[in-house]
Amino acid sequence: MLRKIINRLSPLVMGRRPFNTVFSFNYHNISHIVKFLKSYAADIKEKDTVLLDVGAGASPYYEILAPRIKEYIAVDMAEILPKVETRPILQKAGTAEKLPIADASVDIVMSNQVLEHVTDERAAVAESFRVLKSGGHFIGSVPHISPIHLEPWDFRRFTYYGLKQILENHGFEVIKIEGNGGVHRAMAMSVTMDWFLSKHKPGQPQRFRTGRHLLFAPITGFINIFAVVLDFLLSDKKRSPANYIWVARKP
Repeated sequence: MLRKIINRLSPLVMGRRPFNTVFSFNYHNISHIVKFLKSYAADIKEKDTVLLDVGAGASPYYEILAPRIKEYIAVDMAEILPKVETRPILQKAGTAEKLPIADASVDIVMSNQVLEHVTDERAAVAESFRVLKSGGHFIGSVPHISPIHLEPWDFRRFTYYGLKQILENHGFEVIKIEGNGGVHRAMAMSVTMDWFLSKHKPGQPQRFRTGRHLLFAPITGFINIFAVVLDFLLSDKKRSPANYIWVARKP
């Protein structure tokens, strides 16, 4: 009974991804991604746009982008893709390093919080370049500062310069790389995320402590708001973000 109450209250207090509230540990990262995707979607002009969501999972950003595109393709491992998908999403089983997509066939490749988890990030970026049409965009996000998560599939973090280098080394023209705030927001996310993940035990998968997240929601909300104030007053907002988003173009 307690578990049922927690599961019902949790989305009411913390929201559902990607529309998490300030009481959620990942508020700063997810709100930044949502803001970016809404702005990007507003600039999509062509009605026949084909978008490929790599490492899509349950395609949480579909509702933001779908009104502006013709076809939404989701690629992920078969066991991760939803077994029942009622939205008009074309699901394809595959990996970021070996996309089941023809050369130069999509207009936008999206990779949100994926490159830190793939076994070969260079192959994943090269595959995104391969499937894009000339002039197409590669967009996405990666963490810069974050606790270990989704173990054992958490392999790396990215700096501004590392992200720029890997994109340019695989033929992309970088249009934009943007962080989501300063060190206080990064620390707020790291500290609260650490509270709610299970203890890290190498070889064992991560679990999430939803009950603790709900119990500490008021404290999390205060920390998130206070971090914004401190970033505004004290931080170099470009030096230590928790997260980066990017837009790159295939020539």
